[in-house]
Amino acid sequence: MASNIVTQPETELGMLKSPEMTKEKSNSDDNELGSTIVTYDRKAESKMLRKFDFFAVIPLGIFYMMAILDRSNLGNANIAGMPQDIGLTGNQFGTATTLLYATYVPFEAPVSILVKSVGPKFLISASAFCWGSVTLGMAFIQNYKGLYVCRLLMGLFEAGLIPASEVYLALVYNRTERGRRMSLFYTFSCLASAFGGLLAYGLTQIHGPNGFEGWRWLFSVEAAITIVLVPIFFFIFPRTPVEAWFLTDEEKRIVRARYDNDPHWAFDEKFSWVELGKVFKDIKFYAFFVYQFSINLTQFGFTTFLPTIISGLGYTSIHANLMTVPIYLSALAVFLVIAFASDRYGMRGPFMAGPAVLILIGLILMISVENLNVRFFACFLTAFGLYPAAALSMMWLQDNVAGFYKRSSMVGFTLTLANTSGVVVGQIFTAEDQPYYKKGLSICLGFCVLAIVIAVALMVGMKIVNRRREAAIREADAAGTPLPREPEKGDWDVYFRYSI
Repeated sequence: MASNIVTQPETELGMLKSPEMTKEKSNSDDNELGSTIVTYDRKAESKMLRKFDFFAVIPLGIFYMMAILDRSNLGNANIAGMPQDIGLTGNQFGTATTLLYATYVPFEAPVSILVKSVGPKFLISASAFCWGSVTLGMAFIQNYKGLYVCRLLMGLFEAGLIPASEVYLALVYNRTERGRRMSLFYTFSCLASAFGGLLAYGLTQIHGPNGFEGWRWLFSVEAAITIVLVPIFFFIFPRTPVEAWFLTDEEKRIVRARYDNDPHWAFDEKFSWVELGKVFKDIKFYAFFVYQFSINLTQFGFTTFLPTIISGLGYTSIHANLMTVPIYLSALAVFLVIAFASDRYGMRGPFMAGPAVLILIGLILMISVENLNVRFFACFLTAFGLYPAAALSMMWLQDNVAGFYKRSSMVGFTLTLANTSGVVVGQIFTAEDQPYYKKGLSICLGFCVLAIVIAVALMVGMKIVNRRREAAIREADAAGTPLPREPEKGDWDVYFRYSI
């Protein structure tokens, strides 16, 4: 099947006419601007996208996995003797959990705005080296002060990864292509949780000389993996989509033509404070960050404290780490099915609200049921819902925001505000409430209900807006005064359609 691309005059694009490209008129739904187009071989486009899958999505996903490992291994160390070895008292562990987000949160929005000018290749490489070095430092802490400093630094250096990755992938893939790629990216989060349990099970049993306990081996080995991956990433990751080293000249022309086809993509857009200001005038922004905050609260609490929750089911500290593995592996399978179904049906909202209901049921069971087998089953249900509910939200946001700087800024500010939930987690999952954490889980339950309400409200609101825009276009056409296309308005253009 051929794919349509809008082109500028050849002198502007600086390209020679390809035998694969011919001009024709498009009336397809995908090309909302309906102008002169160039048809090219769909196979060439698919081959180009597969190259980005391998050289961009997978490397970013691997670093995301390492970031999750280096961040969440604190929960594994917690049940492997770290608090006793460094003399933690009271809620100092909860405070350490919180401190990462004290530096993580403020820097996400600025990074999302600067990522285009700095370049994700350099930004992510430097960040990964730094947070890997901090993780290595965690292996040598002797008291709570060292723990606090390391967590603050880790938050600072990890802050750029998700915004940079989200923005870059949104520049490569359009709305119909983005879901499965972002799903692959977020798959590495599930792998991190499962792989982390296996690593923790093996490494925390090592007892080295001079009191180098197993949890110290956990930090040092995971840090070494991150640091070794940095030069590999820097070598293979493309600097920008239009300059990717692995593309042929023809494929680079296809990338450029895809941008010209859809001005809402706004690849060449210059920074403007006006575009940044549009974020705060858009009600979608407030809905998305409250939704994401509500889901993240459970996700951060669940992934950090799951080993302790499992230990409350009667498992030893060593086996508690191991028992997290089947939970995360099965959650990975469920996530892939839901994410691909979301792409297949071209919808995000229902595939977020449905999993959020699974989270709700899981939390209710963990809070109210004493039977250990049922509580263990509830952990599975909660994990099944968490990953699609959290990951599809950011895909849905980017599907429905046009213009580079508005889109990237909204991603950054949404993540910044939503991830303040990490600050809350350490204060509601407290040491005196372990291993059941009924207080923390009850608070998460309330926010889960709020997330479901917001997801449904967004679906209804977007559907109403789409209908109103279609009606306005029909009425104007019938009156003989067609409405002009205004791509500079981004998603406020009357021809822009929200994806449900």
